[in-house]
Amino acid sequence: MSLKIATAALRTYDMLKESPRATPRRSDARDPAVLEAIHTRIRELLVSYRISSQIGQGRQTFVFWSEIEPLVREGAFDDLLWLL
Repeated sequence: MSLKIATAALRTYDMLKESPRATPRRSDARDPAVLEAIHTRIRELLVSYRISSQIGQGRQTFVFWSEIEPLVREGAFDDLLWLL
């Protein structure tokens, strides 16, 4: 399934928040600074060709969740856990 980068960042945030090493949730609100850091990491992964993308109508970039999810599980975003 392809997602806009912003939507992939939201899903990644939620996956990281479910990690046993993350701080417990106090609300359903998401921290914009953390989302921006995750968004930046996804773009870095695109530039380094670790994940692929496609350009949709309106020149929006879409990424494949099937490529991001394993990277989250493998720890590619673990250094951002302290921000949560």
